[in-house]
Amino acid sequence: MIKRVSFLVLILSMLFASSAFAYNVQLQPFKDEENDYSREPIYSLSALGIINGYEDRTYRPNNDLSREAFIKLLVMASQLETELVGSVPAGVDKGRWSAPFISVAYEHKWIDSLLDQKGTFNPSQTITRQEVAMLVGKALLDSENEEVRQQWLATDWKKERDVRAFKDQSTIDVDMQPYVYYAASRGIMEGDKSGFKPKESLIRKQAAAVIYRLIDERVSEEKVNFTGFYAISSYGAINQMNKLTDVIFGWSHLEYSSAGVATLKTSSNTSKTVNVIPSGSNEAITAADSAQLTKELMVFYNNSNLKEFLKDKIAQSVFIQSLLSSLNDQTYSFTGVSIDFEGLLKEESAADYVAFLQDLKKQLGSYTLSVAVPPIYYYKGYDLEQIGKVADTVILMAHDFTDSQLPSAPLPLVNDTVVTALQAIPKEKLVLGISKQANQWITSNGVTAPPVIPAVADVEKRLAMPNVVKTWSMPYFLTKAEFADERGSHVLYYEDAQSIAKKIWLAKFYELKGVSLWQMGNYTASDWEIIGKQSSR
Repeated sequence: MIKRVSFLVLILSMLFASSAFAYNVQLQPFKDEENDYSREPIYSLSALGIINGYEDRTYRPNNDLSREAFIKLLVMASQLETELVGSVPAGVDKGRWSAPFISVAYEHKWIDSLLDQKGTFNPSQTITRQEVAMLVGKALLDSENEEVRQQWLATDWKKERDVRAFKDQSTIDVDMQPYVYYAASRGIMEGDKSGFKPKESLIRKQAAAVIYRLIDERVSEEKVNFTGFYAISSYGAINQMNKLTDVIFGWSHLEYSSAGVATLKTSSNTSKTVNVIPSGSNEAITAADSAQLTKELMVFYNNSNLKEFLKDKIAQSVFIQSLLSSLNDQTYSFTGVSIDFEGLLKEESAADYVAFLQDLKKQLGSYTLSVAVPPIYYYKGYDLEQIGKVADTVILMAHDFTDSQLPSAPLPLVNDTVVTALQAIPKEKLVLGISKQANQWITSNGVTAPPVIPAVADVEKRLAMPNVVKTWSMPYFLTKAEFADERGSHVLYYEDAQSIAKKIWLAKFYELKGVSLWQMGNYTASDWEIIGKQSSR
């Protein structure tokens, strides 16, 4: 996971030279965004791919919403399967764009109250507030056990009705009332002093807010398993291990010098190599043991001859024996190994890498195997499906998208990377990798230099200075800082506590195995506070 920004910039400039926005996700703000309660929900749902704007890059937040459009949002937010179109009500053609979503809602009996006397459903009809609350209430009750559902439908909804005492409660359709009040009881939709306004149309930004609250209510109570990468300069975070479930020590690297010759290196004669066992390592091991963490040893490699190593069976055999020797060293009592082999651009390397991992796994015995994988937009040498079958854990490095226009980890790209990975890897094995970093562009005399990664301490110091304009950048969900000095004008995007919290939120939405933190020494006190609150420990 060592950053090689200049190399990555070269790759991206070749592949996406025409536009930084060649990715099929929303990476520019909506032209008609409104800075109100709906901004965070709209961009959050857009990042998840649940809502879309129009071709002219508008969202049209004040437009009315149809029944079918809201049902699509609700089904997607509930992460229900829509690949096959099942039964649909009269009035809906199975070839209609919304048929897969309506079918799901129909089979769950969410839309029974929206059918007319002939059992016909009008998908294009503008949806009302009571219809939205009813649909949300039914979806929420579906997630409860039978006892809770029956108790609510029998008596509890009436108690909620009497407590809320909406002035216009008599105008709420009788068959919808139990579900409307359940949505209200969960804080998803509430009225005001003038009432609930059940027959009022729901506009697009209100729908986004409802769906966002629905998701947020579900994930807010979830806790997360955190894996920390203790590497490079992480000693300052040694006391944070009690917030983790697992720790991966970045203390080794593959050395492959010639055919048939390879070994695991945990020390080096040069000061440039950072993937070595540091002095005082026993203190970190003791801290991990005190926190009762699993302890994997990370093996790093990113040299250009990696593809040759993956064809060199003799070298692989020698390397694996060297690795097993280190794993068996009771000084460290490692519980497994984490393989981070980077830079496989060509698809031709994919089978070789899988074969290596399979051979390694066979010889590991009771030791666990985690494998770090990059986004496969441009790294084609990683067969996610096969890696997911071999590894106990797959760590998705959903970052380093940096090129001349993009920061390292905009939320829409992180989401797209997760969605792609989930098509091949079970969520129970997938860990979302977060890299704590900043990306900075300096423009002087009209020329913008390639991005650099400033030290986190320097960024924190800069952000506290006067004359720095800070904004919460959408749709990236990153802190943006702008300032000028003798070097020129600066634009900086920063993975701070707020953006880290949003990525954790995304991991919880997809119910991933956990989140990994590269590298522990970069995380600030504010970051660790967020992590502590979210931790499953």
